[in-house]
Parts: sequence; C-alpha cells; structure tokens
Amino acid sequence: MDLSSTARTVYKAALGIFVITIVIGILNGMDIWEPDHNSLLTHVHAGTLGWITLAVIGTAMLVFEGGAGSDAVAAARRLGMFSVAAAGIYVIAFFSGTGIQRPIAGTLMLVAIAWALTWVSGRFAATETTIPRLGLLLSIVSLTIGAVLGVLLGLFIARGSIPGLSSDAAQSLAGAHPPAMLIGYLILAGAAIADWLLGGPDDRSGRLVVWSLFVAGILVNISFIFSIDALIQLSSLLEVIAIVTFVVRMWPRIRPSAWTSGDDDNFARLSVVFLAVGIALLVYVVQLFVSGQLDPETGEGPVGVLLAFDHSMFIGVMTNALFAVIGKVAGGPGDRAVIWGVNSGLVIFLIGLITDTTVLERVGAPLMGLALLYGIYLFSRRLQEVPVPA
Repeated sequence: MDLSSTARTVYKAALGIFVITIVIGILNGMDIWEPDHNSLLTHVHAGTLGWITLAVIGTAMLVFEGGAGSDAVAAARRLGMFSVAAAGIYVIAFFSGTGIQRPIAGTLMLVAIAWALTWVSGRFAATETTIPRLGLLLSIVSLTIGAVLGVLLGLFIARGSIPGLSSDAAQSLAGAHPPAMLIGYLILAGAAIADWLLGGPDDRSGRLVVWSLFVAGILVNISFIFSIDALIQLSSLLEVIAIVTFVVRMWPRIRPSAWTSGDDDNFARLSVVFLAVGIALLVYVVQLFVSGQLDPETGEGPVGVLLAFDHSMFIGVMTNALFAVIGKVAGGPGDRAVIWGVNSGLVIFLIGLITDTTVLERVGAPLMGLALLYGIYLFSRRLQEVPVPA
C-alpha cells in the first residue's frame, strides 16, 4: 500500500464526517431547526477537524510522497488510521455534551496532529524544499499550536479553570484557540495546497508569502493571549501583503483565460479567489473588533461578518482546495454542478450574513449544502473505484 492509497482512505473518512457538518448547516441556515450549543460546536469541529484536518493530513501524504520508503509509508498508514479514529471520537464527544470527554477526545486529536507534524517534519527533511511543502509544514505547526489551545479551552469549559493558571491567564489562552485555527492554520494551509495544485512559481516571493502568513498567525496568538490589540492590526497587515502577493504570483493560473470547463483545478482557482475575499473580510472584522463594535464572545455587534469570514475560509478556501485534490486523486472529469453550485450558494450565503438578510441565508445554505452533498457522493464513488496498487 503506497501513500496515495492511504490518502484515499483518509479522504473517504473525511468526506463521511463532512456530511454531519453539512446537514446541520443546511437545517440551521434554512431556519428549519435551531441547533443547541452542542450541535453548533459539532457543526464547527466536525468541519474543521473531522473534514478539513483529516483531508489536510491526507494531502500532506501526497505532497511529500516523492521518494518515500517503506518505513515512511508504513508510518503514514498508522498515522492515517489513528487520525480517522481520533476524529470520529472527537466529533462524538462534542455532540454528546460539555463534560471532561471533550478535552480527553481533544487530547487524542492533539496526539494525531502532533504525529502528523512529526511525520511531515521527517519527510520535509528528506525531500527537496518547495513552497507548498514549506507552507504545509508551517501550517501544521500552527495547527498544533491551535490544538494545544483547544485542549486548554476544553479544560477551561469543563472545569471553569486550568490547573496552575490564574483565571485571567486561563481565559486568555482558551480564547486564543479560534483565531489560531482560522488565521494561523487555515489561511496558510489553503495557500500552500492551492500553490501545489496550480504549480505556482518557486521564487522568493512565494517564500515571503508563506513566512508572512505563518508570522501573522503567531502574532494573532500572542495578541489574544496577552491582549495586545496592536499585534492584531499588524497581523492583518501582514496577511494583506501576503495574500496580495500570492494572488499576483498566481495570476497567470487564475486569470479568466485559464479557466477550463470541467476542470477540477477550477476548485483550486476558486480557493485563491476566496483567499482574497477572506482577507478583505478579516480586515473588516479586525477593525470592528479593535474599535469595540464586535465582541465574538458575547455575540454583540455585526457577528454575521465574522461568520462570513469563517465560512469563506472553511468552504471558499479549504473545501475548494481539498475538493480539487480529491478530484485529482479520484480521477474522472470535474463536475460543473458541484463547482458552481457550491460556490454560487456560498456567495449568496456570505452576502446574506454580511447584510443580515435572512432570505439570502435561506437560499444560499441549501444550494451550497446540497451541492456539497452531491460532490461528496461523486467523490466517494470515484475514490471507491480507483484501483488499489498491488
């Protein structure tokens, strides 16, 4: 069994878990069902860890596949199986309640993530350094930091405190988890995967992009832990510079003439487009937060803008990029109904969130969700049909 075979197994599990996120999202977006807090957290974490992170681990196996020996392949297979099991337990723990089971399941997921970081670090040292490989390595470093903060957040919620830390320090560490995952991890991972898929140039500006996004994520962590608002603004400036540079680098691959009907790379091109959209939303969110007009913890202010940023990252950037990878692995022609159904639904949904227009949310959510479910069906069937190497 080679690395691509293990990656396909991981992708199948990730797609299955993604169904949970989508169904909750459709019902909530259409106002058919108002999920309780546990269900909403399941929606978020089944998407971020169960779908995105499992698929990122599978993608890392493909990015670092070249020259992998039998030991690396065997280690990747064990990593894949453990990660799938940990993600499943993690999602169940979030759905079941707020007890100590969440930090316990979170610790299992942290072990899987740390294992992935160890494997990727070993492959990074053994292979030629490229911008996508550097970006994926640094994104998994950021993911590991976010996972540690997530376990601390779980402990804080379950116990009301974290042993050895004051209440203020514990709350600051716990509060740094969401921005660490969104800004430090997802933006960098999405850029690295899109660069790999579209064959971005291996130049100095690419390395500047990767390191700027990584440093920006670290600055966000520090700003939330130590309550330094100026660092949030500096981080958003770095993000803007990095993504503008990234879009300029990728322009020959995303300009209108580059789009081909039925091409899975269109998912990757849309991922780049939504990176630009997401960064614009991030700058707006930061200004609202710094000015005191938005408080994510209490839900005061235009929270819809923050939710729009979240979904532009989860769906626009990461799901588009990962669908592009899975499409290549699974083989077969790209499906325009999935590509444009997902993304037209997402645009409508984002506009609804930003403008607080309920009818647009009710239209965009099911359009996007049903297209995603159809895509999962197609990709799962195609993955099943791919012959396994002897």
